[in-house]
Amino acid sequence: MKLPSILRLSILKKALKDDISEDKTYFLLTLATGVLSGCVAVFIHSSTRYMTELFRTNDHFTLETFVLAGLTLFISGIITTRFFPSTSGSGIPGVRIALAVFHGTITFGATLAKLVTSILALSTGMSLGREGPTVAITAGIGSFLGNFFHISKKRVKTLVATGAAGGIAAAFNTPMAAVTFTMEEIVGDLNARMLGSILIAAVIASITAVALHGDAPTFAELNYRLTDYRELFFYLLIGVVASVCGPLWVKSVLKLRALNLKIFKGHKLTIIMISFSFMALLSLYNTDVLGSGHNTIEEALLSLILDWKVLLILFCLKFVATTVCYASGISGGLFMPTLLMGAMLGGFVGSVCAIFFPEITSNTGAYALVGMGAFFVAVIRTPFTSIIMIFEMTRDYNIILPLMIANLVSYYISGRLHKGSIYESISEQDGIHLPSQDDHELLDNLHIEDAMNQDVISFNHNRTVSECIEKMIENKTVSGYPVLKMGYLHSMVSTNELNARQAKGMGELLVGDVGKCKVISIYPDQSLLVALHRLKEYNISRLPVVSRINDRKLLGIITAEDIVNKFGFHIKEEQDEIEEIKVENESGASTQG
Repeated sequence: MKLPSILRLSILKKALKDDISEDKTYFLLTLATGVLSGCVAVFIHSSTRYMTELFRTNDHFTLETFVLAGLTLFISGIITTRFFPSTSGSGIPGVRIALAVFHGTITFGATLAKLVTSILALSTGMSLGREGPTVAITAGIGSFLGNFFHISKKRVKTLVATGAAGGIAAAFNTPMAAVTFTMEEIVGDLNARMLGSILIAAVIASITAVALHGDAPTFAELNYRLTDYRELFFYLLIGVVASVCGPLWVKSVLKLRALNLKIFKGHKLTIIMISFSFMALLSLYNTDVLGSGHNTIEEALLSLILDWKVLLILFCLKFVATTVCYASGISGGLFMPTLLMGAMLGGFVGSVCAIFFPEITSNTGAYALVGMGAFFVAVIRTPFTSIIMIFEMTRDYNIILPLMIANLVSYYISGRLHKGSIYESISEQDGIHLPSQDDHELLDNLHIEDAMNQDVISFNHNRTVSECIEKMIENKTVSGYPVLKMGYLHSMVSTNELNARQAKGMGELLVGDVGKCKVISIYPDQSLLVALHRLKEYNISRLPVVSRINDRKLLGIITAEDIVNKFGFHIKEEQDEIEEIKVENESGASTQG
């Protein structure tokens, strides 16, 4: 009788040993991800800077510049449009999709392609930044390491998040902001259990970048001071202006993307090259709109740009340039261009206020700094990151109060004008549904995919009501069925609806004309608690489980009964483990006795 207990104890010890072994591997991989993230971030920065100076794409375009940079962007565009579509844009939505849909798996080929396309594209003077692509690349490194060493899916997802944090920390030299951005935007949960690993990777990546590139804030250290508390009204005004301009810019990008698709259809490379030609022409008028705009931001922060007309023109030019570049699908990010637009907007408000209230207005640099944070939060929708990042980039604590006021106002109002960040909006436009913060519930370890029924009984949309009722007789316990059209979810129909139509003599009616086309669905990565809430909210008996990438692709069905069964199974598992531990403890005590 003791043999089964001994075997179970042996298996338990082996499992414990395996867990300890994976813990060590995971810890080493976290450190490696941090170091590699720092190295990659510095490499991207140095390579982009070298090629920009080589092509002279930070100055008025010459014919030679136009040809060399155009050829470089053409190569980047070919890779993006023909071979690796995932390299388009900043790459941050792709990281979120990898976490939600593919258990953190990002292929090494896609990561390498993102590195190449980003360096090539960012060196051509396009109005985009390197921070977003850096996040996507370093997240891919974390995914590659996790899958290469065959650790659990849960820890692979954590390594993806740690890689993302490492990329931000090294790119900006802002480890604290890297942690909050990863939690707010990438993971979508400020209470995530992976916080420790993310923090370690951010610190390691930042240290690595400092060792390779030197320790200095992103912008010159500033020392602003709030001399008159009446100024807080001006800073609040910056928040209001940014809250309107931020959503306006997001909507401009979405409108231009839709227009590009309508006019050029599938010719994405044509859009990219037209955007480049536009930037080349714009460079002949003003070179400050080229690239990410780091130097222009620094001039604004140091109050070297005082004329309100110049600030307004620069804002408008950068607004248009970044809209054109980002809407084209070029591999590049938004962080620095967004900060530049915010700095110009804040400086403009400060300059105008100084005309009417010179006795209480600080230098325009302080307003530019606050404008950076307020515009950033209106576009990216990460309030904590915005405040911490601006502080870390300038290392000026005196401006925190005005920054917080402007950010909160901007975040609140912009959320009323446009729902979701630029990343979520573009993904939705492409038919990809990113998980929102509402999805992260207390019971996030119990997911729909763990409880859903994949053996789904469905009807084709062109079957008659009578034919469907015949099939229903064989499955009396089912109260509703998905209706498919060409293999994709068309609608849902209940047994009551079918019986009612049959009773009215409408048996020859097609089932596709009976069901409700507006389907209440759910995604496989959402928690069971979300499913219960949705069933109750809409007073329905079942939910079709669909893919985030295509919400018409049916993956399964989940009912309240499935959820209850899963909860029961989960509770039973825990009780069995407790009983086993008790038996082993009693056995050990009797042996010692």
